[in-house]
Amino acid sequence: MKMSKFSIKKKSKEIPTEAVLAYSKGNMLEKIGKKDQAIQSYIVAGNQNHVKAQYRLGELYLEKKQYVEAEKWFSFAYKSGKEEAAFDLGNMYYNIEGYEYALYWYEKQALNGDLRCQNNLGVVHFKLRDFHNSEKWLKIAANANNGVACFNLGNIYVSLNREEDAIEYYKKGHILGNNECKFNLAILYMKNNMEKEAVSLYKQLYKSGYEKGCYNLGLYMEINENYDEAERYYKKSADKGHVKSQYRLAYLYDEKNFNEDAIEYYLKAIDSNYTMAKFRLGNLYNRQNTIESAKLYYDLACNDSMVEAKNNFAGLYFEEKNYEKAIKYYEEAIVDGCKVALENLGDLYYQTKDYQKAISYYLRNSTSVSCQKKLADIYMEAENTDEAIIWYKKASNNEDIESSYKLGLIYEDLNNLEDAKKYYLLAAKKNHLNAKLHLGRIYYNEGNYEESKKMLDVCANENNAYAQHMVGLIYENYYSDHTNAKYWYEKSKNQGLVESIFNLGQISLKLEEYELAKKYFKQGVEAKNKDSEYMLAGIYLKKGRNMYKKLGEEDLFNSKDIYDSIPEFKLNTESFLIPEFKEFEAVKDEEEEEYIPNYILQIDENLEDMYEARLQKMLVETKFGYK
Repeated sequence: MKMSKFSIKKKSKEIPTEAVLAYSKGNMLEKIGKKDQAIQSYIVAGNQNHVKAQYRLGELYLEKKQYVEAEKWFSFAYKSGKEEAAFDLGNMYYNIEGYEYALYWYEKQALNGDLRCQNNLGVVHFKLRDFHNSEKWLKIAANANNGVACFNLGNIYVSLNREEDAIEYYKKGHILGNNECKFNLAILYMKNNMEKEAVSLYKQLYKSGYEKGCYNLGLYMEINENYDEAERYYKKSADKGHVKSQYRLAYLYDEKNFNEDAIEYYLKAIDSNYTMAKFRLGNLYNRQNTIESAKLYYDLACNDSMVEAKNNFAGLYFEEKNYEKAIKYYEEAIVDGCKVALENLGDLYYQTKDYQKAISYYLRNSTSVSCQKKLADIYMEAENTDEAIIWYKKASNNEDIESSYKLGLIYEDLNNLEDAKKYYLLAAKKNHLNAKLHLGRIYYNEGNYEESKKMLDVCANENNAYAQHMVGLIYENYYSDHTNAKYWYEKSKNQGLVESIFNLGQISLKLEEYELAKKYFKQGVEAKNKDSEYMLAGIYLKKGRNMYKKLGEEDLFNSKDIYDSIPEFKLNTESFLIPEFKEFEAVKDEEEEEYIPNYILQIDENLEDMYEARLQKMLVETKFGYK
């Protein structure tokens, strides 16, 4: 404690032997844990002006929160020359919000140059909204190099919108080694986009183990996707008990599938009742299919009224077909505004074939694309095409590709080809292959071969046999490009299309490649294709007629009569075959996938809003530091 030349030095009085012995006895009794007996001995000594006994009695009564007795004995001690007692009395009255009395006692020592009392006096004046005197006393202490006073003065200037003055005193406190000044200065630097300077201060705080500084530095690194560094900074403050650091560190481990580490730090955060840690730990166990553990932590988060946890808790019961409990938690989540739970409860009723209830819940979330689709599907199953169209259109307007495609199917089935093309085009623009396939067929049937080929080309390159055949057909008949036609027919032939075999035979006939034509038609006959059989028979008949003609000219047997009995004919090389339309098949697992409700596995957290804020609480100095 710094004293000025005006410190009051009481003239020491001779202490009676009885008082000395009583104090010693009290000291001994206190050491062996007999505080009440010690107090009685101290009282004997204190009543004989033993200043140490008086001061100790003040401390013991303060511990017991017997403020009247504490005030009495501290006052005696102060009058007996223990100036420290004024500081203790000031703190006692500050803690019980007796600010006017705190002023009285702090001022006694502040005038004697006690920097702690000067700081605390400034804080009390601030509490009483006397900013002039608050600034006055804090400046005196700050200018005498009291770091806590620098911090408090900086806070006053921030509250008065005097940011430059605040920075000046935060800087001074930072130089004096005050971590709170460093921290608040870093906050102001970040606010003013001075990130380099802020990070430098945070790194100093990291070295000294200042938890909030470690956390903010970790958060800064995480935001900037420097995850290894973020882990390092979080870990230091997490291991010191900083709950937000524990949670963020667990989350980073969770994202990397370091499950054991994630569980360890989620549990530490949960020990401090951190709700998001409960929820994310529930999700981790859910992903691991450790269902009972997932239930435990979802339940804890539910008890904190976390709506997402209620939805997920219900989902576990839904999967277990415990519909009663699933409905209970879904309804609770719905009451709290969870749209996902509305859809899940609709799904539950759909699964249990209560379609009217399913519809009612989907309708309550009718702005959701997936609910719009499910409503449309239900109406399609019920053969209510008009209602189905309404909901598919809503989903299509929300850019759902599959709904656009299904509308195309409906309109094509209704022979409304213009609307069919409109919706197929919407899906095709998002590369929906079956929509392109349907468009290719419609355009072909309309004679729009160029547009047909544009659509079918994509599908042919994705190995759709129908599309490959049709591209070959367009090359053959529209472009007269037999080379490319044969290329695509060969591809579709290799996928088992007998129509492609026939068309390859026809091209070979046109090109007078008779042996090749016979080869293809023979393959068609083997595949039981009657058109190929007909053309092969025609080739053989034509060849036989020509042979009889030559033999007749040599008068061999009745060759001439046979030749004359076979009328002259021409093979139809212009005919072609179109295969059955076949879409791309959806990839399916060997077993139909079991329904899984919608779990909320990610909650968007705005990391920018998660920084520890500037420290605003004024700091009061105590015998053990400051608080």
